[in-house]
Amino acid sequence: MIQPLTMAIFYQIFPPSQRGMALAFSLIGWAIGPSIGSFLAGYVLEFASWRTAYAIVVPLGGLGSMMAWFLLPHLQQPDRRRLDQYGLLTMAVAITTLILALSQGNREGWDSQYILTLFAIAGVAAAVFIVIELRSPEPLIELRLFAQPPFVMAAIVLFLSTVAFRGTGPMMQVLMQSMLGFIPLLVAWTQLPSNLTYGVGVLIVGRLSDRISPHFLILGGLVLYAWAFWFFAGVNELTTIPILIILLCLRFTGEACIGSPNNLIALRALPDHQVMMAAGVLGLLRSIAGTVGPAFSAVFWDQRYQYHIQQYATATPGDHAGMTAAMGSVRELLVWSGEIAPLVPSKSMALVHQRLLAEASTAAWNDYFLLNTLLALAAIIPAFLANRRWWPRRGASAEPEAEPMSARPGDALVSGTDRSEQSEAEPSRQR
Repeated sequence: MIQPLTMAIFYQIFPPSQRGMALAFSLIGWAIGPSIGSFLAGYVLEFASWRTAYAIVVPLGGLGSMMAWFLLPHLQQPDRRRLDQYGLLTMAVAITTLILALSQGNREGWDSQYILTLFAIAGVAAAVFIVIELRSPEPLIELRLFAQPPFVMAAIVLFLSTVAFRGTGPMMQVLMQSMLGFIPLLVAWTQLPSNLTYGVGVLIVGRLSDRISPHFLILGGLVLYAWAFWFFAGVNELTTIPILIILLCLRFTGEACIGSPNNLIALRALPDHQVMMAAGVLGLLRSIAGTVGPAFSAVFWDQRYQYHIQQYATATPGDHAGMTAAMGSVRELLVWSGEIAPLVPSKSMALVHQRLLAEASTAAWNDYFLLNTLLALAAIIPAFLANRRWWPRRGASAEPEAEPMSARPGDALVSGTDRSEQSEAEPSRQR
Protein backbone atom coordinates (compact mmCIF):
# COMPACT_ATOMS: atom_id res chain seq x y z
CA MET A 1 0.00 0.00 0.00
CA ILE A 2 2.80 2.44 0.84
CA GLN A 3 4.65 2.45 -2.47
CA PRO A 4 1.71 3.30 -4.82
CA LEU A 5 0.43 5.98 -2.43
CA THR A 6 3.89 7.52 -2.21
CA MET A 7 4.22 7.52 -5.98
CA ALA A 8 0.80 9.14 -6.45
CA ILE A 9 1.48 11.83 -3.83
CA PHE A 10 4.83 12.81 -5.34
CA TYR A 11 3.34 12.84 -8.83
CA GLN A 12 0.51 15.17 -7.81
CA ILE A 13 2.39 17.74 -5.75
CA PHE A 14 5.09 18.40 -8.35
CA PRO A 15 4.61 20.20 -11.68
CA PRO A 16 4.95 18.22 -14.95
CA SER A 17 8.49 19.48 -15.56
CA GLN A 18 9.68 17.95 -12.26
CA ARG A 19 7.70 14.72 -12.10
CA GLY A 20 10.61 12.57 -13.18
CA MET A 21 12.61 13.72 -10.19
CA ALA A 22 9.52 13.42 -7.99
CA LEU A 23 9.04 9.76 -8.87
CA ALA A 24 12.74 9.23 -8.24
CA PHE A 25 12.30 10.68 -4.74
CA SER A 26 9.49 8.18 -4.16
CA LEU A 27 12.00 5.34 -4.71
CA ILE A 28 14.72 6.68 -2.41
CA GLY A 29 13.28 4.94 0.61
CA TRP A 30 13.26 1.63 -1.25
CA ALA A 31 16.95 2.13 -1.98
CA ILE A 32 18.26 3.32 1.37
CA GLY A 33 15.98 1.13 3.47
CA PRO A 34 17.18 -2.26 2.15
CA SER A 35 20.81 -1.18 2.39
CA ILE A 36 20.47 -0.25 6.06
CA GLY A 37 18.03 -3.08 6.80
CA SER A 38 20.17 -5.85 5.33
CA PHE A 39 23.23 -4.43 7.09
CA LEU A 40 21.47 -4.41 10.48
CA ALA A 41 19.89 -7.79 9.81
CA GLY A 42 23.33 -9.26 9.25
CA TYR A 43 24.47 -8.08 12.68
CA VAL A 44 21.24 -9.26 14.30
CA LEU A 45 21.49 -12.74 12.79
CA GLU A 46 25.17 -12.93 13.67
CA PHE A 47 25.03 -11.75 17.28
CA ALA A 48 21.37 -12.15 18.36
CA SER A 49 18.26 -14.20 17.63
CA TRP A 50 16.29 -13.96 14.39
CA ARG A 51 13.26 -13.02 16.51
CA THR A 52 14.98 -9.73 17.29
CA ALA A 53 14.68 -8.73 13.63
CA TYR A 54 10.89 -8.87 13.89
CA ALA A 55 10.84 -7.03 17.22
CA ILE A 56 12.75 -4.08 15.70
CA VAL A 57 9.98 -3.57 13.13
CA VAL A 58 7.41 -2.58 15.78
CA PRO A 59 8.98 0.73 16.96
CA LEU A 60 10.06 1.60 13.42
CA GLY A 61 6.51 1.10 12.18
CA GLY A 62 5.15 3.26 14.99
CA LEU A 63 7.62 6.04 14.22
CA GLY A 64 6.74 5.93 10.53
CA SER A 65 3.01 6.13 11.29
CA MET A 66 3.49 9.20 13.50
CA MET A 67 5.61 10.95 10.86
CA ALA A 68 3.02 10.18 8.17
CA TRP A 69 0.24 11.60 10.35
CA PHE A 70 1.97 14.90 11.11
CA LEU A 71 4.17 15.52 8.06
CA LEU A 72 2.38 14.25 4.95
CA PRO A 73 0.54 16.97 2.97
CA HIS A 74 -3.24 17.02 2.63
CA LEU A 75 -4.12 16.47 -1.01
CA GLN A 76 -7.50 16.87 -2.61
CA GLN A 77 -9.68 13.96 -1.54
CA PRO A 78 -10.96 11.85 -4.43
CA ASP A 79 -14.64 11.06 -4.69
CA ARG A 80 -15.68 8.43 -2.20
CA ARG A 81 -16.53 5.11 -3.78
CA ARG A 82 -18.28 2.13 -2.30
CA LEU A 83 -16.22 -0.98 -1.76
CA ASP A 84 -16.57 -3.49 -4.57
CA GLN A 85 -16.98 -6.51 -2.32
CA TYR A 86 -17.42 -9.09 -5.08
CA GLY A 87 -14.41 -7.74 -6.96
CA LEU A 88 -12.30 -7.84 -3.79
CA LEU A 89 -13.40 -11.41 -3.02
CA THR A 90 -12.70 -12.78 -6.50
CA MET A 91 -9.35 -10.98 -6.73
CA ALA A 92 -8.28 -12.35 -3.34
CA VAL A 93 -9.28 -15.89 -4.33
CA ALA A 94 -7.44 -15.64 -7.68
CA ILE A 95 -4.20 -14.29 -6.22
CA THR A 96 -4.19 -16.60 -3.18
CA THR A 97 -4.78 -19.79 -5.14
CA LEU A 98 -2.22 -18.79 -7.78
CA ILE A 99 0.46 -18.15 -5.17
CA LEU A 100 -0.37 -21.43 -3.39
CA ALA A 101 -0.06 -23.34 -6.65
CA LEU A 102 3.27 -21.74 -7.54
CA SER A 103 4.78 -22.18 -4.09
CA GLN A 104 3.63 -25.79 -3.52
CA GLY A 105 3.76 -27.13 -7.07
CA ASN A 106 7.28 -28.44 -6.78
CA ARG A 107 6.52 -30.28 -3.55
CA GLU A 108 3.10 -31.69 -4.49
CA GLY A 109 3.87 -32.28 -8.16
CA TRP A 110 2.78 -29.99 -11.00
CA ASP A 111 0.46 -32.62 -12.44
CA SER A 112 -1.15 -33.47 -9.09
CA GLN A 113 -4.87 -33.00 -8.64
CA TYR A 114 -4.31 -30.48 -5.85
CA ILE A 115 -2.11 -28.14 -7.92
CA LEU A 116 -4.29 -28.42 -11.03
CA THR A 117 -7.35 -27.59 -8.93
CA LEU A 118 -5.63 -24.50 -7.53
CA PHE A 119 -4.74 -23.31 -11.04
CA ALA A 120 -8.31 -23.92 -12.21
CA ILE A 121 -9.76 -21.96 -9.28
CA ALA A 122 -7.33 -19.11 -9.93
CA GLY A 123 -8.27 -18.97 -13.62
CA VAL A 124 -12.01 -19.03 -12.96
CA ALA A 125 -11.75 -16.42 -10.20
CA ALA A 126 -9.65 -14.15 -12.42
CA ALA A 127 -12.18 -14.43 -15.27
CA VAL A 128 -15.09 -13.65 -12.92
CA PHE A 129 -13.12 -10.73 -11.46
CA ILE A 130 -12.60 -9.21 -14.92
CA VAL A 131 -16.31 -9.54 -15.76
CA ILE A 132 -17.34 -7.97 -12.45
CA GLU A 133 -14.92 -5.06 -12.81
CA LEU A 134 -16.01 -4.28 -16.38
CA ARG A 135 -19.70 -4.30 -15.43
CA SER A 136 -19.41 -2.46 -12.12
CA PRO A 137 -20.06 1.32 -12.11
CA GLU A 138 -17.55 1.71 -9.24
CA PRO A 139 -14.99 -1.07 -9.77
CA LEU A 140 -12.30 -1.98 -7.30
CA ILE A 141 -9.72 -1.71 -10.10
CA GLU A 142 -10.41 0.42 -13.15
CA LEU A 143 -9.53 -2.04 -15.91
CA ARG A 144 -10.40 0.56 -18.54
CA LEU A 145 -7.02 2.12 -17.81
CA PHE A 146 -5.61 -0.65 -19.99
CA ALA A 147 -7.34 0.91 -23.00
CA GLN A 148 -4.31 3.21 -23.21
CA PRO A 149 -1.55 1.34 -25.11
CA PRO A 150 1.37 3.26 -23.49
CA PHE A 151 0.02 2.39 -20.04
CA VAL A 152 -0.31 -1.28 -21.04
CA MET A 153 3.24 -1.41 -22.40
CA ALA A 154 4.62 0.27 -19.27
CA ALA A 155 2.69 -2.20 -17.10
CA ILE A 156 4.23 -5.14 -19.01
CA VAL A 157 7.72 -3.68 -18.53
CA LEU A 158 7.01 -3.22 -14.83
CA PHE A 159 5.78 -6.80 -14.44
CA LEU A 160 8.69 -8.42 -16.28
CA SER A 161 11.37 -6.30 -14.63
CA THR A 162 9.84 -6.82 -11.18
CA VAL A 163 9.69 -10.61 -11.67
CA ALA A 164 13.39 -10.55 -12.52
CA PHE A 165 14.44 -8.04 -9.84
CA ARG A 166 12.36 -9.33 -6.93
CA GLY A 167 13.01 -12.93 -7.92
CA THR A 168 16.78 -12.55 -8.00
CA GLY A 169 16.85 -10.59 -4.71
CA PRO A 170 16.41 -13.51 -2.27
CA MET A 171 18.10 -15.87 -4.71
CA MET A 172 21.25 -13.74 -4.56
CA GLN A 173 21.40 -14.24 -0.82
CA VAL A 174 20.95 -17.99 -1.25
CA LEU A 175 23.71 -18.04 -3.86
CA MET A 176 26.17 -16.16 -1.66
CA GLN A 177 25.49 -18.31 1.39
CA SER A 178 25.15 -21.74 -0.25
CA MET A 179 27.58 -21.69 -3.18
CA LEU A 180 30.08 -19.05 -2.03
CA GLY A 181 29.87 -19.85 1.70
CA PHE A 182 29.25 -16.28 2.92
CA ILE A 183 28.02 -15.66 6.46
CA PRO A 184 24.94 -13.35 6.79
CA LEU A 185 27.06 -10.37 7.84
CA LEU A 186 29.32 -10.73 4.80
CA VAL A 187 26.23 -10.95 2.58
CA ALA A 188 25.02 -7.64 4.01
CA TRP A 189 28.39 -5.95 3.41
CA THR A 190 28.51 -7.31 -0.14
CA GLN A 191 25.05 -5.92 -0.95
CA LEU A 192 25.59 -2.53 0.67
CA PRO A 193 27.45 -0.86 -2.26
CA SER A 194 24.80 -1.95 -4.77
CA ASN A 195 21.95 -0.57 -2.66
CA LEU A 196 23.75 2.76 -2.30
CA THR A 197 24.39 2.73 -6.06
CA TYR A 198 20.67 2.29 -6.61
CA GLY A 199 19.87 5.26 -4.37
CA VAL A 200 22.25 7.55 -6.25
CA GLY A 201 21.15 6.11 -9.59
CA VAL A 202 17.45 6.82 -9.15
CA LEU A 203 18.18 10.48 -8.38
CA ILE A 204 20.35 10.89 -11.48
CA VAL A 205 17.87 9.03 -13.68
CA GLY A 206 14.96 11.01 -12.25
CA ARG A 207 16.66 14.25 -13.16
CA LEU A 208 17.51 12.98 -16.64
CA SER A 209 13.92 11.80 -17.28
CA ASP A 210 12.79 15.44 -16.96
CA ARG A 211 15.27 16.49 -19.64
CA ILE A 212 15.31 13.62 -22.16
CA SER A 213 12.79 11.00 -23.25
CA PRO A 214 12.29 8.36 -20.52
CA HIS A 215 12.19 5.64 -23.19
CA PHE A 216 15.92 5.94 -23.80
CA LEU A 217 16.60 5.48 -20.10
CA ILE A 218 14.35 2.41 -19.89
CA LEU A 219 15.87 0.80 -22.96
CA GLY A 220 19.37 1.47 -21.66
CA GLY A 221 18.44 0.07 -18.25
CA LEU A 222 17.02 -3.13 -19.75
CA VAL A 223 20.13 -3.65 -21.86
CA LEU A 224 22.30 -3.12 -18.78
CA TYR A 225 20.01 -5.46 -16.84
CA ALA A 226 20.41 -8.22 -19.42
CA TRP A 227 24.17 -7.63 -19.58
CA ALA A 228 24.49 -7.97 -15.80
CA PHE A 229 22.52 -11.24 -15.73
CA TRP A 230 24.59 -12.57 -18.62
CA PHE A 231 27.73 -12.07 -16.56
CA PHE A 232 26.01 -13.53 -13.48
CA ALA A 233 25.55 -16.73 -15.49
CA GLY A 234 29.32 -17.22 -15.22
CA VAL A 235 29.47 -16.96 -11.42
CA ASN A 236 31.00 -19.98 -9.71
CA GLU A 237 32.78 -20.92 -6.49
CA LEU A 238 35.92 -19.05 -7.56
CA THR A 239 34.15 -15.70 -8.05
CA THR A 240 35.72 -13.03 -5.85
CA ILE A 241 33.87 -10.51 -3.72
CA PRO A 242 34.94 -7.44 -5.81
CA ILE A 243 33.62 -9.08 -9.00
CA LEU A 244 30.36 -9.93 -7.25
CA ILE A 245 29.98 -6.34 -5.99
CA ILE A 246 30.53 -4.97 -9.50
CA LEU A 247 27.88 -7.30 -10.95
CA LEU A 248 25.41 -6.36 -8.20
CA CYS A 249 26.03 -2.65 -8.89
CA LEU A 250 25.35 -3.23 -12.60
CA ARG A 251 22.09 -5.01 -11.75
CA PHE A 252 20.92 -2.21 -9.45
CA THR A 253 21.97 0.49 -11.92
CA GLY A 254 19.83 -1.17 -14.57
CA GLU A 255 16.87 -1.26 -12.18
CA ALA A 256 17.42 2.43 -11.35
CA CYS A 257 17.18 3.27 -15.06
CA ILE A 258 13.89 1.37 -15.36
CA GLY A 259 11.84 2.20 -12.25
CA SER A 260 10.95 5.89 -12.17
CA PRO A 261 11.05 6.51 -15.97
CA ASN A 262 8.65 3.60 -16.53
CA ASN A 263 6.31 4.91 -13.84
CA LEU A 264 6.48 8.35 -15.45
CA ILE A 265 5.49 6.96 -18.85
CA ALA A 266 2.58 5.01 -17.33
CA LEU A 267 1.17 7.99 -15.42
CA ARG A 268 1.70 10.45 -18.27
CA ALA A 269 -0.58 8.33 -20.46
CA LEU A 270 -3.56 9.12 -18.21
CA PRO A 271 -5.36 12.25 -17.02
CA ASP A 272 -4.55 13.54 -13.56
CA HIS A 273 -7.81 12.39 -11.98
CA GLN A 274 -6.85 8.76 -12.76
CA VAL A 275 -3.35 8.98 -11.30
CA MET A 276 -4.32 7.57 -7.90
CA MET A 277 -6.12 4.59 -9.46
CA ALA A 278 -3.25 4.03 -11.92
CA ALA A 279 -0.73 4.07 -9.07
CA GLY A 280 -2.83 1.47 -7.28
CA VAL A 281 -2.98 -0.74 -10.38
CA LEU A 282 0.78 -0.49 -10.84
CA GLY A 283 1.26 -1.28 -7.16
CA LEU A 284 -0.96 -4.36 -7.51
CA LEU A 285 1.00 -5.56 -10.54
CA ARG A 286 4.27 -4.95 -8.68
CA SER A 287 3.00 -6.92 -5.68
CA ILE A 288 1.86 -9.85 -7.82
CA ALA A 289 5.15 -9.87 -9.72
CA GLY A 290 7.08 -9.54 -6.46
CA THR A 291 5.30 -12.64 -5.16
CA VAL A 292 5.44 -14.67 -8.36
CA GLY A 293 9.13 -13.82 -8.94
CA PRO A 294 10.66 -15.52 -5.87
CA ALA A 295 8.27 -18.49 -6.06
CA PHE A 296 8.97 -19.07 -9.75
CA SER A 297 12.69 -18.54 -9.22
CA ALA A 298 12.89 -21.18 -6.50
CA VAL A 299 10.87 -23.66 -8.54
CA PHE A 300 12.89 -23.07 -11.72
CA TRP A 301 16.24 -23.39 -9.93
CA ASP A 302 15.20 -26.60 -8.20
CA GLN A 303 13.95 -28.11 -11.46
CA ARG A 304 17.20 -27.29 -13.24
CA TYR A 305 19.21 -28.61 -10.27
CA GLN A 306 17.42 -31.95 -10.39
CA TYR A 307 17.82 -32.05 -14.16
CA HIS A 308 21.59 -31.52 -14.01
CA ILE A 309 21.96 -34.13 -11.26
CA GLN A 310 20.23 -36.67 -13.50
CA GLN A 311 22.37 -35.63 -16.44
CA TYR A 312 25.59 -36.04 -14.46
CA ALA A 313 24.44 -39.39 -13.07
CA THR A 314 23.60 -40.65 -16.56
CA ALA A 315 26.70 -39.29 -18.27
CA THR A 316 29.19 -40.42 -15.60
CA PRO A 317 28.41 -43.93 -14.30
CA GLY A 318 30.72 -45.62 -11.83
CA ASP A 319 32.70 -47.42 -14.53
CA HIS A 320 33.12 -44.31 -16.70
CA ALA A 321 36.73 -43.52 -17.58
CA GLY A 322 36.49 -39.97 -16.24
CA MET A 323 34.84 -41.11 -13.00
CA THR A 324 37.49 -43.80 -12.53
CA ALA A 325 40.30 -41.28 -13.03
CA ALA A 326 38.65 -38.81 -10.62
CA MET A 327 38.22 -41.50 -7.98
CA GLY A 328 41.87 -42.51 -8.36
CA SER A 329 43.07 -38.92 -7.93
CA VAL A 330 40.94 -38.44 -4.82
CA ARG A 331 42.20 -41.70 -3.32
CA GLU A 332 45.80 -40.65 -3.87
CA LEU A 333 45.10 -37.29 -2.25
CA LEU A 334 43.49 -38.93 0.78
CA VAL A 335 46.34 -41.42 1.18
CA TRP A 336 48.88 -38.60 0.88
CA SER A 337 47.04 -36.63 3.58
CA GLY A 338 47.27 -39.58 5.98
CA GLU A 339 43.68 -40.87 5.82
CA ILE A 340 43.06 -44.34 7.32
CA ALA A 341 43.28 -46.91 4.53
CA PRO A 342 39.92 -48.70 5.12
CA LEU A 343 38.07 -45.34 4.95
CA VAL A 344 39.69 -44.15 1.72
CA PRO A 345 37.20 -45.77 -0.75
CA SER A 346 34.06 -44.51 1.03
CA LYS A 347 35.45 -41.03 1.57
CA SER A 348 36.60 -40.85 -2.05
CA MET A 349 33.10 -41.69 -3.25
CA ALA A 350 31.57 -39.13 -0.88
CA LEU A 351 33.92 -36.36 -2.05
CA VAL A 352 33.30 -37.08 -5.73
CA HIS A 353 29.55 -37.19 -5.12
CA GLN A 354 29.74 -33.85 -3.30
CA ARG A 355 31.68 -32.38 -6.22
CA LEU A 356 29.06 -33.54 -8.71
CA LEU A 357 26.30 -31.94 -6.61
CA ALA A 358 28.26 -28.67 -6.53
CA GLU A 359 28.66 -28.77 -10.31
CA ALA A 360 24.93 -29.41 -10.72
CA SER A 361 24.19 -26.45 -8.46
CA THR A 362 26.48 -24.15 -10.45
CA ALA A 363 24.86 -25.25 -13.72
CA ALA A 364 21.40 -24.56 -12.25
CA TRP A 365 22.48 -21.05 -11.25
CA ASN A 366 23.79 -20.45 -14.76
CA ASP A 367 20.46 -21.52 -16.28
CA TYR A 368 18.56 -19.32 -13.84
CA PHE A 369 20.51 -16.18 -14.70
CA LEU A 370 20.22 -16.90 -18.41
CA LEU A 371 16.45 -17.01 -17.94
CA ASN A 372 16.53 -13.58 -16.32
CA THR A 373 18.63 -12.35 -19.24
CA LEU A 374 15.84 -13.44 -21.58
CA LEU A 375 13.23 -11.70 -19.40
CA ALA A 376 15.16 -8.44 -19.58
CA LEU A 377 15.54 -8.73 -23.34
CA ALA A 378 11.83 -9.57 -23.74
CA ALA A 379 10.91 -6.39 -21.82
CA ILE A 380 12.70 -4.29 -24.47
CA ILE A 381 9.82 -4.84 -26.93
CA PRO A 382 7.03 -3.31 -24.76
CA ALA A 383 9.45 -0.61 -23.59
CA PHE A 384 10.01 0.38 -27.21
CA LEU A 385 6.25 0.34 -27.90
CA ALA A 386 5.43 2.43 -24.81
CA ASN A 387 6.28 5.60 -26.75
CA ARG A 388 3.04 7.44 -27.48
CA ARG A 389 4.30 8.42 -30.91
CA TRP A 390 3.80 4.84 -32.09
CA TRP A 391 0.06 4.93 -31.38
CA PRO A 392 -2.49 6.91 -33.43
CA ARG A 393 -4.58 9.49 -31.66
CA ARG A 394 -8.16 8.40 -31.07
CA GLY A 395 -9.77 11.52 -29.73
CA ALA A 396 -9.44 12.21 -26.05
CA SER A 397 -8.60 8.62 -25.15
CA ALA A 398 -5.45 8.45 -27.27
CA GLU A 399 -3.68 11.20 -25.39
CA PRO A 400 -5.81 12.44 -22.49
CA GLU A 401 -5.73 16.07 -21.60
CA ALA A 402 -4.06 16.67 -18.26
CA GLU A 403 -5.49 19.06 -15.78
CA PRO A 404 -3.44 22.25 -15.45
CA MET A 405 -0.75 21.85 -12.82
CA SER A 406 0.76 24.53 -10.67
CA ALA A 407 4.28 25.77 -11.20
CA ARG A 408 5.20 25.14 -7.57
CA PRO A 409 4.88 21.88 -5.66
CA GLY A 410 3.07 23.49 -2.77
CA ASP A 411 0.28 24.88 -4.98
CA ALA A 412 -0.95 21.35 -5.66
CA LEU A 413 -1.93 21.05 -2.00
CA VAL A 414 -4.54 23.81 -2.24
CA SER A 415 -8.07 22.49 -2.28
CA GLY A 416 -10.71 23.49 -4.81
CA THR A 417 -12.56 25.66 -2.28
CA ASP A 418 -9.41 27.60 -1.43
CA ARG A 419 -8.73 28.21 -5.09
CA SER A 420 -12.21 29.60 -5.65
CA GLU A 421 -11.80 31.91 -2.67
CA GLN A 422 -8.47 33.09 -4.02
CA SER A 423 -10.01 33.76 -7.43
CA GLU A 424 -12.83 35.78 -5.84
CA ALA A 425 -10.38 37.79 -3.76
CA GLU A 426 -8.20 38.66 -6.75
CA PRO A 427 -10.54 41.34 -8.27
CA SER A 428 -10.83 43.04 -4.88
CA ARG A 429 -7.04 43.27 -4.65
CA GLN A 430 -6.93 44.83 -8.12
CA ARG A 431 -9.58 47.42 -7.18
